[in-house]
Amino acid sequence: MPDEPFDLGTLLSSPGTDEALSVMDQLVRWLTSSGLLIVVILVAATFATMVASWLLRRFFRTMADSGTKLSSVAGSVVKRDARAQKAAQARREQRAETLSSVARNVAHLMIWAVALVMILDKIGVNIAPVIASLGVIGLAAGIGAQTIIKDVVAGIVMLFEDIVAVGDYVDLEYAEGTVVGINLRVTQVRGIDGVLWTVRNGEIIRVGNYSRGYSNAVVVLDIDADADDDIVTQVLTSVTDELAQDTDWAQLVQSGANISGMLDVDGNRYQRRVIIQTSPGEQWGVERELRGRIRAAFAAADVSFAQPRFTDIAQP
Repeated sequence: MPDEPFDLGTLLSSPGTDEALSVMDQLVRWLTSSGLLIVVILVAATFATMVASWLLRRFFRTMADSGTKLSSVAGSVVKRDARAQKAAQARREQRAETLSSVARNVAHLMIWAVALVMILDKIGVNIAPVIASLGVIGLAAGIGAQTIIKDVVAGIVMLFEDIVAVGDYVDLEYAEGTVVGINLRVTQVRGIDGVLWTVRNGEIIRVGNYSRGYSNAVVVLDIDADADDDIVTQVLTSVTDELAQDTDWAQLVQSGANISGMLDVDGNRYQRRVIIQTSPGEQWGVERELRGRIRAAFAAADVSFAQPRFTDIAQP
């Protein structure tokens, strides 16, 4: 004889002992059949979530490791810089972790959505109208949530094209800082002042990524017009060479310094510019160190920086 559906209302409205025993009998039968199946569904959904998380982590980790091996082979052929290979490997690991996190969230949502529908079926809810209603609601939501859909599509494109990754220092026009979180709808950026900015992916028109490839430390100097430019050149060359050979900074400097000639000249000053290619995101520290060394070297060589010009105001 098939199990009769359990009705909670019957339990609440049965005053007699016989009716109560009957309801208890139905409850026991339901717990040993549908109730047990619900427990199995919950356990299976939990197990499926754990397996999906493990498989997705393994998949993206394997993808990153494979990219590292291919890069190592290519690097041995073209003799790529070891620092460039290390930066590329870190980038692949960042991308794999970001994609893995998003894929796990989507998988968990799908698994538990299926589990919820199965549980509703076991407690006596007719799921056919529910599924039909969900379809209608989904269509209406799709029409009314075009902005969210736009954000999701933009997020998928950003992730798979590897435009940004967690840990990158970026300029998203609306916010600048270190990326601390990415999902299919929003990107979160922690500013240098500690503010956490949340930017919708669909609103990101341009992305400036300071953590891709290399950065440039740029120092512009205002030098007194009476200074000997040959001495200035010698001092700048000496300072940049010493910086590149310093063991504390050599790992951050990726190329020789580009020292410009005179950029701007007037009666009071002229400008020189020094550019040093650095590891991504390390340009600010290199700039600070370079300014300090140039200041000390200028003082030792008796080279003066330009002083601000003051204009006398005629008295009436």
